[in-house]
Amino acid sequence: MQTLDPIDWNKFKGERQQAKTLSGIHPGHLERYFFAAGQVSGRVLDAACGCGYGSKILHDSGSFVTGIDLEREAIDYARQHYPGPEYILADVTKFAANYDCTVSLETIEHLTEPELALRQFRKSRRLIVSSPNQDNYPFVAGKFANDRFPHQRHYTPLEFESLLRENGWRVCGRFCQIEKHTPVVPGTDGKFLVFVCE
Repeated sequence: MQTLDPIDWNKFKGERQQAKTLSGIHPGHLERYFFAAGQVSGRVLDAACGCGYGSKILHDSGSFVTGIDLEREAIDYARQHYPGPEYILADVTKFAANYDCTVSLETIEHLTEPELALRQFRKSRRLIVSSPNQDNYPFVAGKFANDRFPHQRHYTPLEFESLLRENGWRVCGRFCQIEKHTPVVPGTDGKFLVFVCE
């Protein structure tokens, strides 16, 4: 498996949510995971788990959680600061395993070929997935130019639903965050989309 050079966490501060407790994580990121935790049960895959805070939220809701991420430093941090879930160094576009649900938040917009991940996720019965809403949070490449994993694009609600449908998913719940820090609510008028699929 290809891995990247070690991370200088200070250089990339803000791109990854890194804090030893939930109080140091951006509220908007927490809101998406709190929402997902209310939608899942059984065996759950947290695809692109980062530093593990979301996997821990899902785990504490009563699910058996496996968090995967591409970077060893993130997995090591998760194991140290957010114990409970199983953490595996793996690429979301290549990791194949059967779960009751896959949760993949703040991931799809970073992938050059999101179809590869969505097809792997299809091995689960349910998917909770998010993306910035192009209608209300337009993609500007330069804003992400210095990120280690820059955004590749944002999706309108129709584009996001089409992408999911074309890769075997039926959207059964459409939710959003009006602003980055607000709770997840029904609808598609917010800056961030959160779709529940089967």
